[in-house]
Amino acid sequence: MYGSPSASYTTSGCVRSDEGKLLQGVKVSVGGHPYTDSLGKKQIRFEGSGSALTNSQGEYRVDIHTFPLTEMIIVAEDIDGEQGGGEFESDTLVVRDFKYKGEGLWYSGHADIDEINFILKKK
Repeated sequence: MYGSPSASYTTSGCVRSDEGKLLQGVKVSVGGHPYTDSLGKKQIRFEGSGSALTNSQGEYRVDIHTFPLTEMIIVAEDIDGEQGGGEFESDTLVVRDFKYKGEGLWYSGHADIDEINFILKKK
């Protein structure tokens, strides 16, 4: 029997400004497996289509299926400049506690990581 360990994750939350305004159009990316590249710079491996833009309510949801993570790195990045209510600094959060459901032989299960909320500061 052959296989590769895998797990699935759903990450969701909300993005607001430091003034409490809901931010639309912020790119939220989910990655894991940090590494150092050949130039000695720290990088994050982002998972395929592991990103989403926030909706008009500042909400996002990202689903990924990948090798099991020991930590999840979530980055919120203002990519629309002034359009979405101003220019904001990026922010990064790290999650290390996963509660899996439905595990199998090669499948670690699915983890819902909810309420990963960001408050972005104006540039």
